[in-house]
Amino acid sequence: MLLHKLVSLDLSYNSDLKLEPHVFIYMIQNFTNLEELSLGWVNISSVLPRSLNISSSLKLLNLQYTGLQGKLPHYIFEFQYLETLFLSLNQFIGNIPSEIMVNLTHLTTLDLSNNKLNGTLPSWLFTSPSGDWELDTLLTSLTNLEYLDLSYNGFSVTTKNGNHYVNPDFWFLKLACCKLKVFPKSLRAMQKLKELDLSSNEIHGHIPLWAGEIGGLPQFQWYELLELYLHSNQIEGPFPSSVCNMSNLEFLDLHNNSFGGVIPQCFEKATSSLQLVDLGTNRFQGAIPNVSENSLQVIDLSHNGFVGQLPAKYFQKFDDMKNLMIKSTIPQYLHMAGEPYSFILTMKGVEQDFPQLFVAYTIINLSNNKFQSEIPFIIGSLISLKVLDLSHNKLTGPIPHALGKLSEIESLDLSWNQLTSEIPQSLADLTFLGFLNLSQNHLTGRIPQGKQFNTFEGNSFAGNPNLCGPQLRKKCNEHPQEPQLESDGAGGDEESGFTWEVVALGYGCGTLLGLVMGYLMLSTRKVKWFNAIADAGEYMIITRRKTRRYAYIGQ
Repeated sequence: MLLHKLVSLDLSYNSDLKLEPHVFIYMIQNFTNLEELSLGWVNISSVLPRSLNISSSLKLLNLQYTGLQGKLPHYIFEFQYLETLFLSLNQFIGNIPSEIMVNLTHLTTLDLSNNKLNGTLPSWLFTSPSGDWELDTLLTSLTNLEYLDLSYNGFSVTTKNGNHYVNPDFWFLKLACCKLKVFPKSLRAMQKLKELDLSSNEIHGHIPLWAGEIGGLPQFQWYELLELYLHSNQIEGPFPSSVCNMSNLEFLDLHNNSFGGVIPQCFEKATSSLQLVDLGTNRFQGAIPNVSENSLQVIDLSHNGFVGQLPAKYFQKFDDMKNLMIKSTIPQYLHMAGEPYSFILTMKGVEQDFPQLFVAYTIINLSNNKFQSEIPFIIGSLISLKVLDLSHNKLTGPIPHALGKLSEIESLDLSWNQLTSEIPQSLADLTFLGFLNLSQNHLTGRIPQGKQFNTFEGNSFAGNPNLCGPQLRKKCNEHPQEPQLESDGAGGDEESGFTWEVVALGYGCGTLLGLVMGYLMLSTRKVKWFNAIADAGEYMIITRRKTRRYAYIGQ
């Protein structure tokens, strides 16, 4: 069947579909009137031939994530009517062909990201003699360009930072890992920008003052910005207060920089729409700012200088983390601009790469700060939480029994704090817990046994001298030896009838009962017998108190 009149063909996002190379080539060579060809996420896994007779009227070509490899052939850039070109997430290598002289004046979308391309500017496209991609020249040459992604190749993007206010309709700019050293002034014209990614570059110094005058206007105009990524640079100075006006912002990633100072309270205005906040590995200080009622999915404030308590009201607002996500048989991932969102997070003691993030994957990382308080029991209500890292702080008090309600948690790190008391038995019932670190605290007593706890080794509990259990190869003393009373009468306490056991009984059993038992002890001289009763009574009272407290916590 001949399809020579076909104008548009879209087979994209069929990951189970595989096109044999000869089928792919035959197909596109016979579609002589084709204007739109979209094969994104279809398995082709081949090398493009050096020459190919494709329709000259092509306006859209999407070969994103198709497994194509080898050198980019020159004819890819010969379509004079081409408006959209997606070649990202492949294995293309080498230089952009420089011998081709064409004019892509209709191009609005160019995505070459996540390949292995490198080298000089194509002479067919730019007149700059530089071996780098000079951003101002690029934007001036492609006046209709609104979408540009050159991330994660071998390109070096530079800017002369002249007063070029081009492309006011630009809405998508990604230059991650392009060796940029400054903020491009071209951003000033992009009033409609929705996604900006300048991460993993060499940008240093402060965010420029003109960032508050986008579009030449006195107020910050990136109201439509949805995603802002500046992570892994060398940016200094205070938290950019202009972020407070980004009421539609969903993803904010500033981690791994040198931002410092206190985060302003106006940040609460921007959190109403945020799904991800990553401010980790900076120099922020003071208290955590307030947040609005929202769908935060990932919050990372690790490796800063935050102080004070872990505010219970903060966790109270994480409504989406309180709702157990409905599990689907088909994995659902968080997407941005049609691609799975990926990020790097320090977890389980090492940096972990998340190439894609499940919609239901929720993370709280407040590690490596200076928080001083007990762990709020309200965290136990965040039942969809997958990762909780509060390590390397100064947290005190017991581990809340309510953490046993985190039925979906997979990684729990409370190490390097000053936590006390016994490990709650409720933690042993967390069936999905794959990583646990309670080391370097002041925990006491027997390590809970059974279920997941039997899979953890001693390093999960090390640095707690008063813990015992098979994981530490340390037996627990079921019947501790009773203390021997002094019999030489040196202190006169026993002879006079005044012992600290009486005082303990007075506090532990109530004043009246303590005095009665103290009198009987003195009268009968049955000290050891009453010691046993006292120990049992005190244990029962403490147990009752703990039970009442945990019942309150569970409400």
